[in-house]
Amino acid sequence: MPKHHKAVIIGAGQAGLSVSYFLTKAGLPHVAFDKGTVANSWSERWDSFSLVTPNWSINLPGHPYRGDDPNGFMPRDEFIDYMTQWAVGFDAPIRSGTTVNDITQHENGFALATSAGPVTSQAVIVATSTHQHLKVPAVADCLPAHVTQMHAMSYKNPSQVAADQAVLVVGSGQTGCQIVEDLLRAGRTVYLCVGHTGRLPRRYRGRDCIAWQRDMKLLDRTPDMLESPAHRFVGDPHVSGRDGGTTISLHDFHRRGVTLLGRLENATDDNFLLGKTLSDELQFADAFAARFYASVDAYIADTNLDAPLPTTQELAGGPLDDDRPIEQLQTLNAVDAGISTVIWATGFSFDFSWIDFPVTDAFGYPVTQSGATSADGLYFCGLNWMTKRKSGILYGAADDAKIVADDVVKFLQTKA
Repeated sequence: MPKHHKAVIIGAGQAGLSVSYFLTKAGLPHVAFDKGTVANSWSERWDSFSLVTPNWSINLPGHPYRGDDPNGFMPRDEFIDYMTQWAVGFDAPIRSGTTVNDITQHENGFALATSAGPVTSQAVIVATSTHQHLKVPAVADCLPAHVTQMHAMSYKNPSQVAADQAVLVVGSGQTGCQIVEDLLRAGRTVYLCVGHTGRLPRRYRGRDCIAWQRDMKLLDRTPDMLESPAHRFVGDPHVSGRDGGTTISLHDFHRRGVTLLGRLENATDDNFLLGKTLSDELQFADAFAARFYASVDAYIADTNLDAPLPTTQELAGGPLDDDRPIEQLQTLNAVDAGISTVIWATGFSFDFSWIDFPVTDAFGYPVTQSGATSADGLYFCGLNWMTKRKSGILYGAADDAKIVADDVVKFLQTKA
């Protein structure tokens, strides 16, 4: 006989636990399944990882940040402890090590096939985010057998790359660039295939870039404000929270000895074949930063805000007059370059096909109205751009979770 619950949450990250917090406050019995444990996805990050958003943005319900370093950035393990203490504090009903493989209709609402056995529930809240499956391009199959390949989620520290060998990082989003920084600090020789990603200064005119985005209401933008629905999946600009927060710059990488490359398009024998894209991608990153500078300057002028002028350090991410030219290689021989390892910092893909309901759009992405779907009793929370830009980050978790939890309570009251 399947175990029955009034409500099931799938995922025990910030979104799932935020919903759990509000359901607990409402006195609604429920359970939260997670394939790992609390903050599982955060625990899979590399050893030196720190949050990319400032501590003040940790706006978890019942447990907002109240420490003495609001403008700092929590290291990985400290944040996991923070999340764990929060979950313990409200006695979150988590069932760790439980994977949900399928959701179908049932006379009691929904039937869930889990790794711990069948379960039924009147309401289901999917809080698995959109970082579900490692995304590795097809060219990976063409790489020579002597080159070790790993996805960024398998990278932990520079010791995984031999000190006398080089590493190729493919992907220049936040993750790829932070891993490059980690490798550089350990003295590794690094090659980087640059993708279509913007650059933000960590701080500009006296404030963190996230604080400016908050004040300018950029984090409150709604999906209808995007030029295309596809922009919901654009990678975040490269920036880091390490060592109190630092600006990451491709130009700085170049000055520090990183060999910047275009996109990895193919590989034959020991040769990596590269696209002629590097110049365009560098220009895109610089233009992205320039638009941010201009938008902040305009906001300061429009609001008569007293803000300092930009410092040389704040503007240091761009090219310098004395930079040595960047040669756009079209072919790179792995043996000649000494490359023993390729790290795929190429992101994630999502797959909601395990939900047996037509609740996704042409991209396979859930269609919701503030988290509620067309299937009565089925909800989502924590999706990128679900209601606003901040929906998929720590700063926006509580707002969406409160809406979803309130709706779940009302829905179950109609079923009582």
